Amino acid sequence: MSGSPRGTRGPGGLGGLGVALAALALALTACSAGTGASGAGTSGAGASGTPAAEQLVPPEQALQRMDALLDESLAQVRPALRYWDDNPDAVEQFSKGLDEHSLGYADANRRRHIMTRIAPAKYGALLDMVESGWKAKGYTVTRTASTPPGSVASAPGGAGVGITVHSSGLIEITAHVSPVPVIHGAFGTPTPVPTLPNGNPDDIPAYDDPFWSN
Repeated sequence: MSGSPRGTRGPGGLGGLGVALAALALALTACSAGTGASGAGTSGAGASGTPAAEQLVPPEQALQRMDALLDESLAQVRPALRYWDDNPDAVEQFSKGLDEHSLGYADANRRRHIMTRIAPAKYGALLDMVESGWKAKGYTVTRTASTPPGSVASAPGGAGVGITVHSSGLIEITAHVSPVPVIHGAFGTPTPVPTLPNGNPDDIPAYDDPFWSN
């Protein structure tokens, strides 16, 4: 079952995504360096590391790409899982060091929250199926040496996706596209977010499945 509604979470909420997405960020940094986002060795990028305007991925195109990455992640997963998607966010990137300044682009992210309860004994089966979907698209896949486990995939054009299993049992899939323009305000069409009584986003798995939950 697919996962409307789609909810929001503010920029900067990536800190708890764990080792898998840290590895994804490193992989995509290397990928960006090779495609011009860093400005190294690319005629269209400035020496400061700012990508040229024509190198920026338009927001709507980035959103479509992230949705495709999220869907590809679950394409081989059977039985199907229940989920809901955050609205995307775009995090402006800054230079490092004393002369900190905007690099003129942002990293776009979108998270998918798995709402089917996954038993720890099924984590490996879930990752195998997710990775199967990525490999079918020719992506480079890396299983992270973390506990609980995770996995990341790098795709062409400064895009990537990762799945993180948190120790609490929460499972998130995060798609990433970079570079996109610096975006101020809403990114995509805002929709209500499922919330708990305390107002926090409801990302606690609540649905049992005869296979996944046992």
